[in-house]
Amino acid sequence: MPVRVSNLWKPGTIKRKVLIVRKTRGGIIVSLIAMIATAGALPQGPPKVSPVRDETGWHWFQNCNEHKAMRLEVLLDGKIIYHSSFPICRANTGSNAARRQRVIAFYFKGGHVFQGEYHTAREQIIEGNIWQAGADSDAMLLGVSFSSKKQVLLNTIHVAKPDSASASEVDRGIVVRTFPTITVESR
Repeated sequence: MPVRVSNLWKPGTIKRKVLIVRKTRGGIIVSLIAMIATAGALPQGPPKVSPVRDETGWHWFQNCNEHKAMRLEVLLDGKIIYHSSFPICRANTGSNAARRQRVIAFYFKGGHVFQGEYHTAREQIIEGNIWQAGADSDAMLLGVSFSSKKQVLLNTIHVAKPDSASASEVDRGIVVRTFPTITVESR
């Protein structure tokens, strides 16, 4: 049975952590060196262990009996450049169906400056990807990224709420919107 281990140090007590990986004949040794900012930051006694519970969260593209759907829109400078609808429902976060990854890919012309520093030419084709990055009892976390052939331009998260509209300006002029709907259309 998998277990979760609580934090070994109290928040704010560790100034810096360094992870060192060394190769040896027998395998790999991983060392974690921590610079302690205050005394007494080391754990007192064994770490607390609690069992991992199967929890339900909101998932997309599942075989659902709930007849719920969500509409997704990506806007660039106020114009919709991609939209889709898909079924959503609560599912056990540990189930095989919930673990299957699906990525939505769409394309549009460049000419946008991402994060204030990554300039794209109008003739470039930009790829957008959206995937489910996480599931919670009251929301889905959607990963959102944009890339050119040469580099990732933006990688972020949008919080999609199953019962209300949600909008995130993920970059200047780029908005991701989600909202509940009944009918399902796919693009």
